[in-house]
Amino acid sequence: MAAGGLFDAPASPVSPQEEAAPEPAALTVSQAAAAVRDSVFAIGRVRVEGEIGSVATKKACFFTLKDPAADAVIDCIMWLSALGRSEAQPVVGKRMVVEGRFDFWASGGRLRLVVDRVSLVGEGDLEARFRALCIELRGLGYFDEARKRPLPLVPRGVAIVTASGSAALADCLKISGNRLPSVPLRVVHVAVQGAGAAEDVARAIDAVNANADRLGVDVLVVTRGGGSREDLQPFNERVVADAAFRSQLPLVAAIGHESDVSVIELVADLRASTPTQAMVAVIPERQELLTQLDAVGSRLRALVRQGIQVRSQHVRGLATRACLRDPRAMLGRPSERLARALLRMGHVSSRFVASVLERVRTLESRLQAQAPRQAVAVGRARAANLSHRLDLSLRGSIKGRADALRALAARLEAVAPERTLARGYSITLDDEGRPVRDASTLADGARITTRLERGTVRSRVERGG
Repeated sequence: MAAGGLFDAPASPVSPQEEAAPEPAALTVSQAAAAVRDSVFAIGRVRVEGEIGSVATKKACFFTLKDPAADAVIDCIMWLSALGRSEAQPVVGKRMVVEGRFDFWASGGRLRLVVDRVSLVGEGDLEARFRALCIELRGLGYFDEARKRPLPLVPRGVAIVTASGSAALADCLKISGNRLPSVPLRVVHVAVQGAGAAEDVARAIDAVNANADRLGVDVLVVTRGGGSREDLQPFNERVVADAAFRSQLPLVAAIGHESDVSVIELVADLRASTPTQAMVAVIPERQELLTQLDAVGSRLRALVRQGIQVRSQHVRGLATRACLRDPRAMLGRPSERLARALLRMGHVSSRFVASVLERVRTLESRLQAQAPRQAVAVGRARAANLSHRLDLSLRGSIKGRADALRALAARLEAVAPERTLARGYSITLDDEGRPVRDASTLADGARITTRLERGTVRSRVERGG
């Protein structure tokens, strides 16, 4: 290699007695980059086993291969043609073996492993931990749909647990302001990746629940934007799952992209695909609420109108009853019926008494002819007693009917128009003697009569010009 001396050690140390060797000439950046590239090519084809990190496919498939135990990462690139021929595809969290050669891009100063073959070895450590935790929590009922609570229609306030200054927080604030800005937001800043992030998130969830009344919140949103499997790992830890499970507030979780699934999302009362969707689910849209209120108001007004119409029809039906239209006529009919009943009772009683007397006389004649004078006297006494008792019975019956008639007359008198007039009211009649209830039914020049408690007043209708 032309520039190989850059990496070769000197053949022997320089003696103090020898004259100092001249410094080697400085290489240009292009020369140094070429030397690195030649050295990388010299490594040749390699097979590397590790865990797949983030994956992005554009004009090529870019992914990382890492060793979580040693915190070592290699950037990899796989051309789409090679990706199509490969027996396996790079999958985040999977432990895989990749084959290829290292290359150095001088223009960007990047060293990558150019992969032409990928094979699956086994699930990565993070994926294995995720699956094991899901199995355990599902057995404990953490994922049961029956325990998950509905969100309030209009929240009193919303607490957002996320990173300060993050894009996820900006999305939440924007959506809330667009939909219903009157709902207050309480932002709780936490670390969302790295060491200690899981404990930080769990403490924030517990703190919001403990101070919900003071904060004025009744919904909790835990969110962060997209990232690699390692970046999202805090939300796959047991400590966060436990905090979400014991939360008394309804909890909405939106972690990473739509394709990412985390443990906290499975425990939460509602999983949202993005921070934006989380706020859409929590905050109602102002115009939708106004539309619902208008619909409820229309239904209430219709019910009130219907109730008024039914009761008005009932009142009009009562007004047509004869006892209210002409109370005196109602009083006259019972009087006539009572008079007829008394007349019939008089005729019946007269005939009955005459019949009894005729029988008494017949019996008396028979007794005179067949019995001694004492028996006749006894018979006369019995007949006289019977006649007296009959007279008392008839008088009592007539008195009872008369008392009932007087009571009915008193009740009708209480509702008679004269009583109304005595309280200071008046009754206006048209020229045919009918009560006037609506002034619009009177023609100009019509004659009307107004009855007062004492006397009447006759008038003529005059309408203004």
